[in-house]
Amino acid sequence: MKRLIITLVFLLFSGPSSAEIIQVPGPYGDTTTAYWGNLNSKAVLLFFPGGDGSFDIASRNPPKPPWVLSKLYDASQKVSGLDLVFVDSPHSLGMRGGNIGPRYTKEHLSRSLSVIQFYKEKTKKPIYLIGHSNGAISLSELLNQSKNKQQLLAGVIFSGSRNETSIDGSPNIPVLFLHHEDDANGRWTSYSNAESLYKKVKAINSGPTKFSTVHGGVAGGDPSTSGHHMYEGSFDEAANYIWEFIFSQDMPK
Repeated sequence: MKRLIITLVFLLFSGPSSAEIIQVPGPYGDTTTAYWGNLNSKAVLLFFPGGDGSFDIASRNPPKPPWVLSKLYDASQKVSGLDLVFVDSPHSLGMRGGNIGPRYTKEHLSRSLSVIQFYKEKTKKPIYLIGHSNGAISLSELLNQSKNKQQLLAGVIFSGSRNETSIDGSPNIPVLFLHHEDDANGRWTSYSNAESLYKKVKAINSGPTKFSTVHGGVAGGDPSTSGHHMYEGSFDEAANYIWEFIFSQDMPK
């Protein structure tokens, strides 16, 4: 029933709403975020994008969230859904030649924690994180380097995760792995690597751990920036998995 409801919402609603650009202060300076709040929302989803992580979102100020978030935004206008946040980086976090070194740095970790703490305080709602592709490294390092901060989070979503993504120790948090079965970006984000990571985390995580496979959509040009890796043509399917994962958790009344 929940999947049917969200699908109908996607078809019926397409009204725009401007983002609120918020500069989040921290030890390394401000971090730019785009915030889409929703009346009576139940949780907040922070998006850590892939690529080089730096998109100058403030100058673009899109009327609606990009990518799969656009579908979650549409659904949240009709039911008690989600606040959405796009977390931008003031500088490149690497990408050329497969470099992702900056995502492991103390600065990136500090900025990420500042954003999480800011929206936790601002909204007083459960905080979920989603990192796509290179963004999955940002999430894994948050868990690895700041284990004492896990209590800030209600759950994390690793989407199209980089092959290097690794989670150490014994997390205690709901985790979703989301991946397209035909991700053509295998050199960097193979389906088999995501499955292996899921099995490892499921064995050590004291919280619920789930793997959802995206099946539909269309192939694209550059396998790193289009097609199945980006869920092109299957945003609804990917969004449903995210929605179901978040709202399967206990929510405050």
